[in-house]
Amino acid sequence: MRFIAALMLLLPAAVSADLLLNYNSFYQRMKKLQQPEYSDITLAFALIGERSGQPCKYYGLGLKSDRHEIKLDIAGNGEISLPYDEALKDSNAILQVLLADNAEPCQVQFRLRSRMRLAPELTLQEIQHYRSQFDVLLDDMAGISKRWLPDVSGVIVEFADVVTPPQMTAGAAQATQCSDKRCYIHLNSSLAADSRWQFSQRPMYLLPLIDSAAQ
Repeated sequence: MRFIAALMLLLPAAVSADLLLNYNSFYQRMKKLQQPEYSDITLAFALIGERSGQPCKYYGLGLKSDRHEIKLDIAGNGEISLPYDEALKDSNAILQVLLADNAEPCQVQFRLRSRMRLAPELTLQEIQHYRSQFDVLLDDMAGISKRWLPDVSGVIVEFADVVTPPQMTAGAAQATQCSDKRCYIHLNSSLAADSRWQFSQRPMYLLPLIDSAAQ
């Protein structure tokens, strides 16, 4: 189902012990994002606790090969900043996650999202721009299977805190649902060209919205 691909690109891989992952698999996904048509979106990698949804607890995290040893950190949302480096690929580097004692099982998420921090106000033109980049990239990654996949129908606006519905026109309100830390914006032909969404806080990022993703 494409809604899974949109938010994680892979099903989370649960692990209950130290985790070793081949850097090449990350490199090949990052390579897609180097094309200019994807300049405003990125593929983020996160290590998340299977039960809590919080960043994994670890005592060692880094990339290792016979020529490299690079320490990494986890951000507040669980994301790790992996370098895009052909030398790491050529040396068959390994992403090593050494979990803390009694830590819960950890899962790896691949998040397709906007690259830069956004302003509190979003316009229809901005949302359409991101939707288009998400849609093209997902088709690119799907290859010949794209003919069976639904289009990206809008965007999910992600916040750090619980969000209230934004100030917006009546037409935009009919296409927008907010719950907890997310607002789901469905793009349709009824939206006026001057539609805007004024939020009470800055969004963290945008995610692609596939029909079944707004659950």
